[in-house]
Formats: sequence, structure tokens, C-alpha cells
Amino acid sequence: MSTDASFNNQFRTEITALYAVGLSFILLRLGSRIRKLGVLRLSPDDWFMAQNLLWYTLLYVSLNKIIFGGGSNFMTDEEIAELTPQSRDTRIAGSKWVLVSEESMVLTIWSCKACMLFIYRRLTQGLKQLKIVNAVTIYVIIGFIGTQIGIFTNCRPFTGYWSVPPISYQCWSYYNYEIVEGCFNVSADLALLIVGMPLLFKARVPIQQKLILLTVFGMGMFVIAAALLCKVYGLYPPLISYSYLNWFYREASVSIYVTNIPVIYSLLRETFPKLARWGYNSNKGSATRSNGNGRIRTGTKDIGMKPFNRLGSGTDNISDSLKTQSQEHIIQYTDPSALKIHKDVTFSVQKESSDDEDLEAGSMPHHDPSHNHSTAYVTAR
Repeated sequence: MSTDASFNNQFRTEITALYAVGLSFILLRLGSRIRKLGVLRLSPDDWFMAQNLLWYTLLYVSLNKIIFGGGSNFMTDEEIAELTPQSRDTRIAGSKWVLVSEESMVLTIWSCKACMLFIYRRLTQGLKQLKIVNAVTIYVIIGFIGTQIGIFTNCRPFTGYWSVPPISYQCWSYYNYEIVEGCFNVSADLALLIVGMPLLFKARVPIQQKLILLTVFGMGMFVIAAALLCKVYGLYPPLISYSYLNWFYREASVSIYVTNIPVIYSLLRETFPKLARWGYNSNKGSATRSNGNGRIRTGTKDIGMKPFNRLGSGTDNISDSLKTQSQEHIIQYTDPSALKIHKDVTFSVQKESSDDEDLEAGSMPHHDPSHNHSTAYVTAR
């Protein structure tokens, strides 16, 4: 099946623009991570994205070869009848590029899935959601293996993929393979979204910051829609055309964007500190006690406090293991209806790290309740 000049020009413009943005995102991500951590300390998702640069570029080249190289074994009856030895050789080469495009597409989008899973693992370390992430990881691995089996067994003999004219329907349409790949691909993307949504809703960030996260998840839903439309234009007989290649590359490109935006956003927050504070109220949640006037200010409220006596503290008994224990007895003597509060607090310091490093690595600080024990007793007098 041939394409006209109008489609060719539009196709080249679109995929070149998509590739330029995707390439910029990958290079910006890798550059910022290498500058901060060095090459040897890059995380696994950084290495996955580095090798993904190869597959994403190969996909761009192969799609251009298919459209501008003289076609493939995707042919009409009229084109088969008009075959010449020269056009046959050209279409054989184009058919090989179709096979390259299918494999590079799988490697591109599955590398993006792997990157997101590494980020999810860091976000859920020590949480019960980690088991769900592990289950999704196993499913993604099974999906990748199933997809590879599908592409290597769909057309037999394997050389039939570049036979001109094609020796069977499967060798030019990839029908059975596309069904297998589509099922694993879409279901894996849905699983990644389902795992990520609770993390989004529980994130304690201002609405402005949360909108950025919602945008990323919206792009993830676009990836699923693009995958479905790619199959529609590639498998549904009334709509079969090279338009499927547009959705093919849109899916790959937006997958690249979604995977790299969280890391790039961390770089922007570091470069522009005001962006990191965007949406936060500097007074919200802050508490400042004035000296000697018996008042405490929380946010916009000024609360009067009565005098109290502090009796004993455990700060003199600091152990070598960095554990501190303190006791506070706050007793109001002037009011017969006052409360007596006894509080024991035990803190255990395990690790000290920079929040910025955690955010840039795709992780968030979390609290381990096993290292903070607090009991409070309130009795009326």
C-alpha cells in the first residue's frame, strides 16, 4: 500500500518533532543525573533510559525507511501485479525495516515500563504497596517474554516477514502477534496506573504540585489510548493503513515523556527554588513560640499560654547509638481543674539524607513507626 506526498510530509514533520522532544528529555535527564551522581552511581532506571536512546532512535529511523524507502510487503492486489525486480528488492528491504520497527517499539516501551517500576519500588520501600509493585513487575516480565515469543513465532518460516509478495497473511499483518502484544502492553500500562494512583492521592502536596502529577498520569492514559488506536488502524480491515505508524510513534514518544518528566521536574525544582515552594503557604503548619510573653503563634492564630514548670529531661542520658529519651511533666498549679500530662518519647536516628536527593532519585522520605515510640497519659486533678 502506497502513501501520497501529503501524508508523507505530515508524517515526517510529526515524528521528527516528537523525536526531537523525546531526545531532549532523555539527554536532559541523563545529563542532570550524571552531573549530580556521576556515571558509576547512576540508578538502574537511568541505565534503562540510556539504552532506550538506542531503541527510540532506531524506531525513528525504521519508520522513515518504511514510508520513504519504497514500501514493504503491505501491498494491494494492484501493486502485486505491477511488481518489477527493482521494486521487489525495494519492498523486501522495507519489509525488513517493518520487522525492525516492531522489535524496537517493544524494546522502547518495555524499557519505559521498567523505569517506572524502579521508581515505584523506591517510592514504596518499607510500605505494603511494595508487594503490589513486585507483582506488577513479574507481570511485566511475563508480558515481555510473551511478546518476544509472539513476534518470533507469528510468521513461519521467519524469513517470510520479508517475502514479497507475502507468503501468508500473518507475515505482513503481524495479526496474531499484534493481539498478544496489545493485550500485554495495555494491561501492563493499566496496572502501572492503578499502582501509581494511590501514591498520587496520598501525596501531601499543594494542589498546584498535584496538578503536575495529574498531568503525568493523564499522559499515561494517552499512551493507552494511542496503543489501542494503533491496533485499530493496523488490524481492523476497513481502517487498515499506514496511519497506524502515526499512533505507533505517538505511543512510544509519550511513553518517553512520561518516564522522564518526574526526573526533569526535580531538576527544575533544584534550578528554580521558587518552583519547589509553588503552592505552599509559608505560614501554614508553622509554630513559633515567643520568648517570655507566654504566647505561641500557629499559622495566623495567636494563642495565649499559661506558665508551666518543666521537670526533668532525659537529655543527660544520650546513648552512643544516637538514641535519646526525654520526659516532660507539665503541671498547672494555679488552676484546680488543670490537667497533668506525662509523656514519654523515644527517638531512634537511623539515617540522615537530603530530601532533594530523594526526590531526584524518584523516592520520597517515609517514616518508620518502629523507630518512634510515644505514649501519653492524661489524668484530671
